[in-house]
Amino acid sequence: MSQLDVWRVQAFRRLGKLTLEIQGDFSPNDDLVDGLVRSLSKLPARPADRKPYLGIFAVSDAIAGRKKAVERLQILANTLEGNLTAADGLIDDAIRALSKLPKRPADKQPYASLFPETKMKLVTDKDLLTIAPQASAKRAEQLAPHLNRAMLEFDILTPLRQAHFLAQLAHESDRFNALEEYASGDDYEWRDDLGNVYPGDGVRYKGRGLIQITGRTNYRECGRALGVDLVSNPKRLAEPDLACRSAGWYWDTRQLNRDADRDDVKSVTRIINGGYNGLDDRTRLLSAAKQALKV
Repeated sequence: MSQLDVWRVQAFRRLGKLTLEIQGDFSPNDDLVDGLVRSLSKLPARPADRKPYLGIFAVSDAIAGRKKAVERLQILANTLEGNLTAADGLIDDAIRALSKLPKRPADKQPYASLFPETKMKLVTDKDLLTIAPQASAKRAEQLAPHLNRAMLEFDILTPLRQAHFLAQLAHESDRFNALEEYASGDDYEWRDDLGNVYPGDGVRYKGRGLIQITGRTNYRECGRALGVDLVSNPKRLAEPDLACRSAGWYWDTRQLNRDADRDDVKSVTRIINGGYNGLDDRTRLLSAAKQALKV
């Protein structure tokens, strides 16, 4: 994962926030976001008689259109790879315009003056295998780039935060080998506290992801945050990209960076587990993660 890849993750995250901060009815800022979504999606320019978003999404107002645009941007974030392209310039320009910043200097490449160079440790498959030698080498190779993107997205940017995050994930996912819990999910049937109110919900919404998201309610909330319909497509959560992003979402919503900053493995474990099950193993994994990340 290169510095450019890091900046692209940060740029799309910034774009999403700026889009949702647009207030009121349709405005020139909506014109800008509509144009960017169309360009990145390789769609024709918006007809002059159409309001923003209406030719792309089935929406009737600005607020719904902005939400749909953010969902589309989250999908488009995974389409930019390799060297700088014209699209990177458009994204940089859009961020500057929405942020009311000066135009990019002619001698600066996109993103360079918007975001600092990252200080986080970009995790490799070898790092994951150092933390959990029992992990599948193929799975470690699959997960590493998605874990880096998730840590960037959810501000898990210091080596200490990363160490706690990866140690807990290694424990919860059987050394990164299980993106879906081994049990059938029958035990979750008719669990009102999980939102499982229809026949088959227990199996349908069993634990998936590196920190296993469980239950219809949690699938709905996680999917809404990540811009993916997980209620209709629950198995999507067991694919490597969302297995990592959902873990980042869970970590962020429980404000676990705060406990990681205090190097408090007991508090992190209690919040994730509801108790202290596996604390000794989690502590050993944390030591291995600190060694891998040179904390």
